[in-house]
Amino acid sequence: MNVIIIGSGNVGSNLSRQLTDRGHQVVMIDTDADALRKLPRGRVDSGVIQVLVRDGSLSSALVEAGISNSEVLIAATGNDPLNGLIAQKAKEMFNVAKVVTAVKDTALHSMYESMGIDTVNKSESVTGQLMQSITGEQD
Repeated sequence: MNVIIIGSGNVGSNLSRQLTDRGHQVVMIDTDADALRKLPRGRVDSGVIQVLVRDGSLSSALVEAGISNSEVLIAATGNDPLNGLIAQKAKEMFNVAKVVTAVKDTALHSMYESMGIDTVNKSESVTGQLMQSITGEQD
């Protein structure tokens, strides 16, 4: 599967590792070249993870990343409104089959879900995992 991830912070970089562990091809886009340099060197050098130092909200960056051949786009920049913009663009302009965004704001979570964008609420996810770890119970 070809996956584009916008944002190479903790969420994006960890996800890129897990996806490539399972044999998927990943293109990481970030404006921060230093963050992209922290990705696993062997995976970048082999081309399993491709990197673009670009603004992932720009259509030209998405085209350069190969969005027309991507099955999944994940917007994980840490900026909820920017993630929504990128996700909406991928879904509506480029017809990406699976679009996912990570958000902290509960109101935006609901709005993006209503637009057909799969949304993960980072705060709820962490809270749920902590509760399960503490109590052994799932929400």
